[in-house]
Amino acid sequence: MNVDIIGKPALLTDIKYGDLFYTQIGQRIYPCIKTFMVKNDTDLVDHIVAFMPSDRDRNHLPRLLEAKPLAPKSIYRISEPVFRPIISDSSLLMDTEYWPTPGIAIESPEASYLTVKSGRMPHKIMYLNINTGELISTSPKAPLVFVLEWKIVLQHEDTEQTLVRFPLTSPMQLKDAATL
Repeated sequence: MNVDIIGKPALLTDIKYGDLFYTQIGQRIYPCIKTFMVKNDTDLVDHIVAFMPSDRDRNHLPRLLEAKPLAPKSIYRISEPVFRPIISDSSLLMDTEYWPTPGIAIESPEASYLTVKSGRMPHKIMYLNINTGELISTSPKAPLVFVLEWKIVLQHEDTEQTLVRFPLTSPMQLKDAATL
């Protein structure tokens, strides 16, 4: 029998920075990315970016959470997901005066970044380097292109399975994604 494994149970300590996983936060299960922030130029502080609803408007946004409360919980690691900006006339914005909102991807010459909601105020955002999992507090250097739509997918032989899509109202549940 062939078994198509899309992930494995693990602990947060087993996950690499920048990896996608699912875990329970409150009463629901959400997709998350393990991230870090450099503190005092040498210390790494672990964080989680969870794709969960806002307290105010119920829109699902990438939100910054502390990693400590999730450390003892079991998680479900996803094998080799791919972040894919959706490039179209309507999804690209090259206006340098644009102030990004949480959930927007930023393409720069050095890396791709995801803007993450990091506090109660709507304008408080951090920038997640999608390749390394590092969080930075300052905007990436110009030239920039803002990508208003993106998705995280799993590649199969001839098909693609979407796990998270932005803008989104609700992330795809893992059990639904596994059956596609």
